[in-house]
Amino acid sequence: ACSRPLRCVSDSTGATVTPQNTNVGDLIVAVERPAATTHKPPVLLIHGMFGGAWYWEGYQSLLASRGYSSHAINLRGHHGSRPVHDIGKVPLRDYIADAAEVARALKNPIVIGHSMGGLIAQKLAEAGLCRACVLLAAAPPRWIPVVSWVLLIRQLKYAKGLTLFEPLVPDRSDADALMFNRTPMSDRAAFFPRLVPESGRAGFDASFGIVGVNERRVTAPMYTVTGSDDKFIVPRVARAIAAKYRAPLKVYDGFAHHIMNEPGWEKPAKDIVDWMDQH
Repeated sequence: ACSRPLRCVSDSTGATVTPQNTNVGDLIVAVERPAATTHKPPVLLIHGMFGGAWYWEGYQSLLASRGYSSHAINLRGHHGSRPVHDIGKVPLRDYIADAAEVARALKNPIVIGHSMGGLIAQKLAEAGLCRACVLLAAAPPRWIPVVSWVLLIRQLKYAKGLTLFEPLVPDRSDADALMFNRTPMSDRAAFFPRLVPESGRAGFDASFGIVGVNERRVTAPMYTVTGSDDKFIVPRVARAIAAKYRAPLKVYDGFAHHIMNEPGWEKPAKDIVDWMDQH
């Protein structure tokens, strides 16, 4: 039985294996490998705001069962990775640099990015650092507005932190409304304590279109995934991102922003791995 709060997928032997932490420089990366050596490329997993490598525990088990080694980064200032003096002032470009460092170490991985990590993934694709890219409830680059009425109302209380580049501390009611609105209450109670303070500067960069992506430089296959009930980054954004890269878009009914940990998460996850196998 799995003691982790996330839903687990066993490997081909029937055993559940917890990812093991390793380091790329002073970045902490959770690594899980298949039981047998394969020739499939490595996968880099990039979390979003307030998150960490723990977001991906179920995905890592699934990927191992399908023959992929996976490497889930903890961006600097998250869960002991690459300590920073003031998390509030970390720009998004520093998170992009962290992910690029791991991508170079992995030598052309497949990249899966969630939320803010999805925007970071787009920058890696623009830089030619991945062989394929999956954007999961991804934040958009410049010229695709992320704001919605629900997000705007909830963000008002964070305006000071966003504009003065202070640490953003997650609020339970906002997390329930924007991130966990399709997550069972028992899982919310387990997930929320694992959220960590986030950079106001990076939040500003993501919210106000500071980071652009030149789609003409993106040559890797792209795949866009979202949930129909995502309140944080609404499906309109995913449609615009898919159009930007002329990428396929898959919208899953009944899923929301934390699509990788919600009940039935295995279905979109397995579809993603099927797409990876094809590309």
